[in-house]
Amino acid sequence: MISALLAAMAMWCLVSRPPVQRIRWMRGARRAGVQVDLRIVAASLVPIAGVMLLGPAPGLMLGAASAPVVWRAVGRLESAADRRRAAELAAALPTALDLMVAALEAGRPPVLALSVVAEATVPPLGPELATVASRLAITADPQTVWSALAADPVLGALGRAFARAEGSGMPVAEVVAGVAAEQRRELVARRRQHGRKIAVQTAGPLGACFLPAFFLIGIVPTIMSSFASFLP
Repeated sequence: MISALLAAMAMWCLVSRPPVQRIRWMRGARRAGVQVDLRIVAASLVPIAGVMLLGPAPGLMLGAASAPVVWRAVGRLESAADRRRAAELAAALPTALDLMVAALEAGRPPVLALSVVAEATVPPLGPELATVASRLAITADPQTVWSALAADPVLGALGRAFARAEGSGMPVAEVVAGVAAEQRRELVARRRQHGRKIAVQTAGPLGACFLPAFFLIGIVPTIMSSFASFLP
């Protein structure tokens, strides 16, 4: 038991932040942006659990064989979480862009417009916009921030819109309004495609459920009554 606890503490030291930040966190300071690979943690805990349950030799053998499976399983879970978060961002983006257009048309600069919209938008999109606004507030070259945002898979359209508006001199509100309309059309198209996909995926299970019921209710009584007519 003691060896397992020591191994877990060593793994925590490997995947966690530097020692100074770990000491601050243990003293009660807030820990932000912790980068922990859950695949490493889960795959490392499998041999520890095997040793605790089965003993050193069989536990290590079973843990070594199961660690790649756990690695892939946790990786799939993280991918599902990332896809869900990207879908939430894409769903909230058109409304946030509409609010941004209203703030820009009211004469607010882009930094202040982003800050106002970030406060009015729920997570996960609100914190993302707040991060962009904070970067704009401390940078001397907004084009660098927009170029970095353009590489984002979800918020890239917003970064390209601001970069295009600042580079061409077009009204920012007009460009952002166009991006909002485009994002709303893409969102509707994705929802329609998702609905058709669900319809196709549910056709097989529904058929597998209704076919036995139809056979038992409609065909079996007919066959039984036909056999009963031949009996004396």
